Amino acid sequence: MRGRKVQNICHPGVVESQEGNMVLVRIESRSSCGNCQAKSYCGMVESEGRIIEVKSGRSEDFSPGQQVDIMLDTSLGYRALFLGYILPFLIMVSGLFLMHLISGDEALSALTAILLIVPYYYLLYRNRGSLRERFRFYIKPGSKSS
Repeated sequence: MRGRKVQNICHPGVVESQEGNMVLVRIESRSSCGNCQAKSYCGMVESEGRIIEVKSGRSEDFSPGQQVDIMLDTSLGYRALFLGYILPFLIMVSGLFLMHLISGDEALSALTAILLIVPYYYLLYRNRGSLRERFRFYIKPGSKSS
C-alpha cells in the first residue's frame, strides 16, 4: 500500500453557470445531511443553498442545469473548521481570561474578547484570495439519481 487513501467530502449540486475557467455550482442541503459524518463542520445543514465557485481546466464540459458532485479533501475541511471556528474561539476565550486577570472588569473583558475577533476576521477577509487557492473544490459529473 502506498500512503493513505485521500478521503473527500462530497456534495451533489447543479451547475448554475460557466464563466471562463470558473463553474458556479448551487449545492442544496439535503435530508441526508443530517446523517453525514461531516455535518458538524460542513455548515450545509443550516443552509438553504450555496453557490460554490469551482476552478476547472475543463469548465466547458459543464453546462447550466447539469448534475455534478463537488468535492473537498477532508483534511482541508478540518483546516477550514479550525480557521473559521476553533482559532477565533481560542482567541476570544484567551482574550477574555487575560483581560479579566489584568483589569478584573467583566464588561471590559467581554468587550475586549469580542473586539479581538474583528482583526482576525479582517485578516481572513484580506487573505481570501490565497485561502481560495488553498481550499480548492473539485468538480465531476454527478449521478443521475438524486
